Amino acid sequence: MQKENVLQLFLDFEKEFIETLSTSNNFCIALFNRNKELLFSNDAFQGLIKGKAPESLINPTFDKLLKLNSNNALIFEGILTIGDSFSINPSIEAKIFSKKNKILILGEISAIHLLEQNATMHLLNNEINNLQRKLIKEKHLLQQTLKELGKANEELSELNATKDKFFSIIAHDLKSPFNTILGFSELLYSNTSSYSPEKNEEYAGHIFKSAKSTFDLLENLLDWSSHQTGKLAPKIAPINLLQVIENVALLCTPIASSKNILLELKLDEPLKVQGDSQMINVILRNLVTNSIKFTYPKGKVTVETKNLKNEVVVIVSDTGIGIETSKLNKLFSIECEL
Repeated sequence: MQKENVLQLFLDFEKEFIETLSTSNNFCIALFNRNKELLFSNDAFQGLIKGKAPESLINPTFDKLLKLNSNNALIFEGILTIGDSFSINPSIEAKIFSKKNKILILGEISAIHLLEQNATMHLLNNEINNLQRKLIKEKHLLQQTLKELGKANEELSELNATKDKFFSIIAHDLKSPFNTILGFSELLYSNTSSYSPEKNEEYAGHIFKSAKSTFDLLENLLDWSSHQTGKLAPKIAPINLLQVIENVALLCTPIASSKNILLELKLDEPLKVQGDSQMINVILRNLVTNSIKFTYPKGKVTVETKNLKNEVVVIVSDTGIGIETSKLNKLFSIECEL
């Protein structure tokens, strides 16, 4: 059947054809004049253009269509891309005709190009999701790094406070035994000829004991410093607590004597316990020297033990000024000043 006969068959449905094509969302119709004026376009074409209709023809452009020459009315057949240069644009399978200074565009959306665009969008979405996951991971790593830096700063501040406190303790705790050594040395140096051999021997003994006590004190302070900086691990073993306490008393007696303070021991026996003898020595020495420090002359410091069923309690008491209530909760802080 010839085309003219087909057209004649459908003339009775001309109105329905025009109405359907005008409102179609799939088949595009646009009619321009050669001055780039849009004379008519249906809903499908209107949904594709962005901005001015002639400028929405990307490939081929409207100017390129104007330059196409053909012996037939059909000047272009193929893929026409519509949209702008800033986004992913749809394409239609188009036939473009030129007749009587008018350009007619007929076409339908290509399923192949839709699939390609969907695939492109899928890849873009995947890239965006991967980027988001990467950013979340980097944010978490940054937060973790900041947290670790904060912790390191806190530890550094604590170490600096420990260092300052350590030097303060060394300066203070070594002052008393050195005063004892200097005092007895001066007496011995100035009065050697006038003192009896027994007196000279007694003073020399005090100097020796004070020097030994000072050396032991320095060792204890260094051990304490190592413990404060986390370098000393406890070495648990059976120890004779009585012997540890007597060693501490021997170390602290010259300091107590220089202030005319009585250092008294009230010890139960037997005193076999599990612990680190060096750490217990450091703890008891600090308790006793603090008691001596804050006790007035002619006062008394007492070290007492109570042997209970499963433990031994050591009590260090004194007749001194005591500890202010406001400082009790800070006793185990390195910044605490008694």
